Amino acid sequence: MSTPSCVAMITSVFYPSIGGAQRVVLDTARQLRARGVEVLVVTRHHRGLARYEEVRGLPTYRVGWGDAGKALAAISFILGALWLLWRLRRRYDVLHCHQMISPMTIGLLARALFRCPLVVMPHGSGDFGDVSLLTRRRPLTGRLRLAAAARLADAFVCISPAIRAELLSVGMPAARLWDIANGVDLEHFRPVTPDQRRALRSALGLPDGPLAIYAGRLSPEKGVDVLLAAWPATLQQVPDARLLLVGSGAQQAALEEQARRLGVAERVIFAGGCDDVAPFLQAADLFVLPSYSEGLPVALLEALACGLPCVATSTDGAAQVLQDGLTGRLVPPGDPAALARALAEALTAPDLRVWGERGRSHVARQYALEDVVGRYLAMYRAVSPAFAAAPPAALQRDR
Repeated sequence: MSTPSCVAMITSVFYPSIGGAQRVVLDTARQLRARGVEVLVVTRHHRGLARYEEVRGLPTYRVGWGDAGKALAAISFILGALWLLWRLRRRYDVLHCHQMISPMTIGLLARALFRCPLVVMPHGSGDFGDVSLLTRRRPLTGRLRLAAAARLADAFVCISPAIRAELLSVGMPAARLWDIANGVDLEHFRPVTPDQRRALRSALGLPDGPLAIYAGRLSPEKGVDVLLAAWPATLQQVPDARLLLVGSGAQQAALEEQARRLGVAERVIFAGGCDDVAPFLQAADLFVLPSYSEGLPVALLEALACGLPCVATSTDGAAQVLQDGLTGRLVPPGDPAALARALAEALTAPDLRVWGERGRSHVARQYALEDVVGRYLAMYRAVSPAFAAAPPAALQRDR
């Protein structure tokens, strides 16, 4: 009997940490496994976590010392991952590296040493994106890594046109670029009825009245400080509104202090991180994404799939997904006044429900997770002879 094909996903961040990249890895892995493809995850180890466990049935290996200083954490992750990949080298057929920092370095070294096909997937564009990080903040080692990637990587995943353009600008071969957007599970992220929304609010301990939600990391590039700066002006127009922040991160204490300083702490709810953001989205009236930079934001796809109207900054990734005036509003990054006007408009718009219906329809047509995983399978088959000869159970469901 043939052995199922296997993908080794390499990522710096994974559960229990919550974020867009983590959800991409987990959701993609679950869909691949449903199609007969095995997946294992290699990620950083942090204190209090097991070195090995199965996260929702997904074999997860944690290596290195993620809580050490920055340099030691990176070196220990790279060396630990390489040793693990050597020991497991007969188990996987493709290496899939998420982000072009340490995971890509691991992938490039493994590609050179073990000759396993390599897929590289940037997750961000713009000033906070993968290419910018390597070319501007690490100009020497970054450009060396990009040159190695152009020579060794078998495929690159472009989740947005902006990422494709950035990869081309640093010399990645066009023939190896695959346009594969992030996807969303339309069964899990779906609209609810008004009665179901009220029941969710009660179960989650959320108040009645207009509720805007942000879901994501509390980190500088996400612009949550700009959202808080916009909230007093929003409350002038919608006095009974509340802002729900779902997520955690290094900025949380500073953001809580900012809310107190602005006098809006009683109208802002810090919910912390959670394993499943769907109930929070379904309990809300509006989603907001105030980022300075995005690749293709998973949180925005999930909100639209839940039928939420959305307000987002006009980053490349958000502008690719959100249709201004049809499914929500786009505003310039870093502009609290513009953001406040858009939030007030969206929270009081008579056609709010229509925006949500259009958003759900758009995501269902363009970003269904099942279709996205079909593209991944096609890419894996193109770069790996083992995938080209995968068992029929893994292939027939993709036809």
